[in-house]
Amino acid sequence: MAYNDPYFPTVGRGRHYDLNMTNTPLDSLGQYDAVVIVTDHSTYDVRAIVEQSQLVVDTRNATKGIDSPKILRC
Repeated sequence: MAYNDPYFPTVGRGRHYDLNMTNTPLDSLGQYDAVVIVTDHSTYDVRAIVEQSQLVVDTRNATKGIDSPKILRC
């Protein structure tokens, strides 16, 4: 599991989990089984994310207007 957020370079200890994760570049999205969009930052090129990913689970309607069988909107 990996994450990317331009506003949070690291994720550390939370209430229940000690994640100790650092921001992962978006240059190899195809290696992951799925990409989950949990925030809709305007800095992301969502169309490029969809093109490079195997599956996109969109929980924020960030892919609105993009037609692709790779997108699962929740």
